[in-house]
Amino acid sequence: MRADPGDVREPGPAAPAGRGSVRRRPWRYVPPLLWLTLLWAVLWGTFTVPTLIAGAVVAAGTQIAFGLPPRAAARRRRPPRLRGLVQLPALIGYLLADLVASSVVVAREAVRSGPATRSGIVEVELRSRSDAQIATVALLTLVAPGSLVLEIDRERRLLYVHALPLRGAADAEKRRAAVARIERRLLALSRTAEKEGSA
Repeated sequence: MRADPGDVREPGPAAPAGRGSVRRRPWRYVPPLLWLTLLWAVLWGTFTVPTLIAGAVVAAGTQIAFGLPPRAAARRRRPPRLRGLVQLPALIGYLLADLVASSVVVAREAVRSGPATRSGIVEVELRSRSDAQIATVALLTLVAPGSLVLEIDRERRLLYVHALPLRGAADAEKRRAAVARIERRLLALSRTAEKEGSA
């Protein structure tokens, strides 16, 4: 039996990856847009309106130029659950509270001791395994005044943080605990996103 020539269809050119999906499902680009805007503000160290607007423009340009990763696109098939909506505000709330508390401590030390304020380098062991998680923990550690990440040891999963003030072992443990709290909240957010993406 011969096939009808009218049923034969020539394969058309493949549509560019990402452009059609932007038109059909633009809401998929909102979470990474907000996340990149937040990272921009963190890097600049200020959450003013001009900084957030500039961050949103840069984030939008990044999304238009490079698009979404395939894995991220596959995860946004279902609306986020309540737990996922709670994790991100909890992380942001903790960072803001830590920002205020650290600012008070650094200001008090600057008035009390001035240039004689003691500082040091603290080695912090991480539980994160992926490069993205380690880099994000390092970035979020920079939010608090008095904390500066000097080095990341990827193989041993270590951060070397310059801490101010640092008067002894107790202050070093407080700094490790602060980084651990940031990492714990970030990992909880990542696990929630993975579960909702695979559901």
